[in-house]
Amino acid sequence: MYRTVAGEAMASDAGGDAAVRLDQVPRWTDSDQRAPSAEGEDPALSPYSYFSDPLTSGAEAGGGGARSRFPVDQEVNSKIYLWRGNPWNLEVDAVVNSSNESLDEAHSSPGLHAAAGPGLAEECATLGGCRTGMAKVTNAYDLPARRIIHTVGPKYAVKYHTAAENALSHCYRSCLELLIENGLQSIAMGCIYTEAKNYPREPAAHVAIRTVRRFLEKQKDKISAVVFCTTTSSDTEIYKRHIASSLLPPG
Repeated sequence: MYRTVAGEAMASDAGGDAAVRLDQVPRWTDSDQRAPSAEGEDPALSPYSYFSDPLTSGAEAGGGGARSRFPVDQEVNSKIYLWRGNPWNLEVDAVVNSSNESLDEAHSSPGLHAAAGPGLAEECATLGGCRTGMAKVTNAYDLPARRIIHTVGPKYAVKYHTAAENALSHCYRSCLELLIENGLQSIAMGCIYTEAKNYPREPAAHVAIRTVRRFLEKQKDKISAVVFCTTTSSDTEIYKRHIASSLLPPG
């Protein structure tokens, strides 16, 4: 069983059995994750840097490749969290499992099935798989969450990068739509891309944050929290930068 710990405690350091309440995780707007970079650090890596949108077309950017930024929406910003740890250690309404089209344990988010217990694999076997870019929901079993939303990320190839971006964006939208359809309000999601599918980390993080940001603009009254979860320092820094460029007001 899970046990509740202080928000500062890392789930991975607690043997995988530590449950963290959402109110113990700082909102992006309240956390110190937005602090300016340390003296001597490359300013290009600062969370306050002004980033261009690699997924914005020339026409959308005004025809000249101009940099773009979402308009500031404090209500949307207050719903965004960034947490270092596994999503299934959080007491939220739903956690996202990145899987394959068969929804089998071997290709799911590492550690999730072990934490949830054998009932999860048994239920997944009854779902008939899941198409790339789509999502399906199951019970959460031994997790502190109420539901698990399973989704299938795309393979990435430079030649078909637009199709991969669209499919990855659809993964996040499908998860958020299922969240609302099931009467749930808070969700924790790790990085849906996988190294096995060759999706580059930077553009994948941008797709994730851009998609969630746009979804919340229209559905912010139905969703209370979206927690982006990372398990490596490199992913954490990538998400910090892209969240800052999408959510923070110009400096």
